[in-house]
Amino acid sequence: MASSKFPSEKLSLTILFHLPINMKNLFSTSAVPFFLAATAVVISSSAFSPAHAASFTYNLDCVISGTVGTQSYSGGSTCAKVDTSFGTLTIKDNGTDAKKVDVVIDLAGTKKHKIQTFYLNYNDSKFNNNTLFQISAASPYAMGTNPITVKENNQKPAGYQGKLDLNINPSSTGATNDGFTATISLNNVDLNVADFNFKDTLNQIFAAVHIGNYGNNPGVSGANSIWVGSSSYYQAPPKIKYVPEPRITIALALFALGALALIKKTNSLQSSQQHC
Repeated sequence: MASSKFPSEKLSLTILFHLPINMKNLFSTSAVPFFLAATAVVISSSAFSPAHAASFTYNLDCVISGTVGTQSYSGGSTCAKVDTSFGTLTIKDNGTDAKKVDVVIDLAGTKKHKIQTFYLNYNDSKFNNNTLFQISAASPYAMGTNPITVKENNQKPAGYQGKLDLNINPSSTGATNDGFTATISLNNVDLNVADFNFKDTLNQIFAAVHIGNYGNNPGVSGANSIWVGSSSYYQAPPKIKYVPEPRITIALALFALGALALIKKTNSLQSSQQHC
């Protein structure tokens, strides 16, 4: 398996500043602008910074075999990029058990396709003779007769020459529940999402999905099927810039006015003392 690991790092913002011990210096004319700016940044970052859960979301963006529009593909050594997305596959930390991970597949369209089987990769350096993965589907989904087959670097989807590690077989989802959610565990091993972030032996795809009820284009239902892969990470559209609520703006403004008033009073007292 190629070592194309893309490390998952939680984004964090740390603001450090030193408050002078001498309160007279704290409210000096030169110190206040920095104090006000630092306070505003700390308040806004602590109030509005979202929590980032550990996860990878892969874009199902290439075709192994099947038809897209009028173009047909038949496997081989390439997962063909077709400038479209068939959906996403996400690996994330399980919310209740830190030793497990969840896999979530969200196909293009709404109630159009079904998931027949899919493939994942796992860190080669952590494989051993006791690498016995287990998987349980979340309601309303279910697993098939052979829910998971593990063969390191020996799982080939639909004639593709690249090999992956885990073949997972849910009971085929129907048009009314065309997504899929399940939980993966490995004995008492503490699974980490980063250990699923590896490409196949040809260094092209992170995962592969067999999609049924497909009609030659993503989001269009029909009687065909298609094998797709993920060669890239999904990037969500940029978030709308947050505008603080009026009461937060007012509170910061009042704080600034109060601080400035205290500056004037302090400077006035200092001036009076110097003329005594």
